[in-house]
Amino acid sequence: MVRHKAIKAALDVGKATEWNDDHEADYTSGTILEADFCNSSIAAKFDTAQTSGGSAPVVVLYDHHAMAYLDTGATTNNISSMRMMLGAAAGNITYVDDAPIMDMQVGLAAFHTAGIVAEFGMIKSDTAAAFTANQNGAYFRVNANKLYAVTGTGAAETATDVTPAGGISTWQHYRIELTGTTCKFYIGDMETAVATSTTNLPADDMTIKFSMKSQNNVDSKMYVGGAGLLRNLYWG
Repeated sequence: MVRHKAIKAALDVGKATEWNDDHEADYTSGTILEADFCNSSIAAKFDTAQTSGGSAPVVVLYDHHAMAYLDTGATTNNISSMRMMLGAAAGNITYVDDAPIMDMQVGLAAFHTAGIVAEFGMIKSDTAAAFTANQNGAYFRVNANKLYAVTGTGAAETATDVTPAGGISTWQHYRIELTGTTCKFYIGDMETAVATSTTNLPADDMTIKFSMKSQNNVDSKMYVGGAGLLRNLYWG
């Protein structure tokens, strides 16, 4: 979180000099992790070891914007995948008790309309491989040309069809809000949830993860314009 240096009580007078003063990081309530792909390589923040057959994600300038680019190549079951690291190695960065909120801009540029082709959101880092069944996490999945909001414990999952009326958008803003009792999913409209899950909520540590998979020899591509994670702080 970021706050003003001057802290005011209700009805206190605020001055322009205080408003314009330097802000400071506030680590008493939460922290924000950001990946905008403008100032660092994929390797600086993300592990790509779960890429299989496809190209490892890279930073590209696409439509005049710096983005992460995942490209499977045109062979069935090829995977391009990246997961945010803990320090300099693959690892988890958040937990349900953080009440994490993840925002991301994702472009699904090309994919086949059959089978599971995309996963993006908060997923346990050490899952055996991308697209493993019943993953521990809270994330979006594209399967058979439909978009699903998924929560999973590693043993079971709840998947809700949240495909927009006009179909899956090429570019979209997605949000996931997770607590110990609910997980809310948003698409475009950040005020009205498209799904609220109360079952099979993730029960383990997670990280930020993006994965793309090829089906029927279709070269599948994902662009990630940015990702942010707000983690509330707790002690216990």
